[in-house]
Amino acid sequence: MTTHLMLKSDSIINKQQVASAFGRAAHSYELHNELQRRSGMALLARLTAAQPYGVSVGLDLGCGSGWFVPALKAKTEHLLALDLSPAMLQQARLKADITALCADMDTQPLAEQSLDFIFANLCLQWSSNPAAWLAGWSQRLKPGGVLVFATLIEGSLAELAHCWHTQGLPSPINRFMTAAQLEQDLAATGKRWHCDYASEQLAFGDLRSLLLSLKGIGANRVNTERRAGLMGKHSWQRLNLTYPINTQGQSVANYQLAYGVIYG
Repeated sequence: MTTHLMLKSDSIINKQQVASAFGRAAHSYELHNELQRRSGMALLARLTAAQPYGVSVGLDLGCGSGWFVPALKAKTEHLLALDLSPAMLQQARLKADITALCADMDTQPLAEQSLDFIFANLCLQWSSNPAAWLAGWSQRLKPGGVLVFATLIEGSLAELAHCWHTQGLPSPINRFMTAAQLEQDLAATGKRWHCDYASEQLAFGDLRSLLLSLKGIGANRVNTERRAGLMGKHSWQRLNLTYPINTQGQSVANYQLAYGVIYG
């Protein structure tokens, strides 16, 4: 079953751009999703620790191509998988028996107290209103249910933003929330919660490979104004010379992650 909902027209994040970017990336996504794999494995461990036994209904929120669908399906009788991109959901449905929901996660199209767990791997940063996202989805938990999430926070891809800034160019990456704001939003849910932090680093042969990886997972910039026109050859050469490399001559992407658990 697939449910289609209207997208919000007043979002700070352009949801049509998000859907289009991830739709284009659907078939290449798993060639570039190393960060999602790492964070998802850490998130699965937190889900198992918080809810060690099988349950009735679970949700893979922002499921993407469904990389973690088989593991999540093993934890529940009925697995829902929600994503904004129909193309991503098509990939996810190939991996396990799921109920696919094509919807904007900010609309929270499920009943309150209907879910035993929510698994949300690197999707909160795509929300137009993270505070409302945390409050709303935590209300969808049954008593005893758990929401586990991983999200990027301020400091992620800082080298990339700095490199562009030194050349007088707008940042090619999205804005990320601070840890302090995240914890304030978690406290506002009125639920019991826990949050901890980690860093991840991915290395690429050159800056172009790094940028192609971001594009390959659909991580196009959608919450800041885009620069009109194409980047010139000289601008690109300056960026390559400016971006820091490690001792192996690789371009490194640094990510700051928050791992949260909310209890129903």
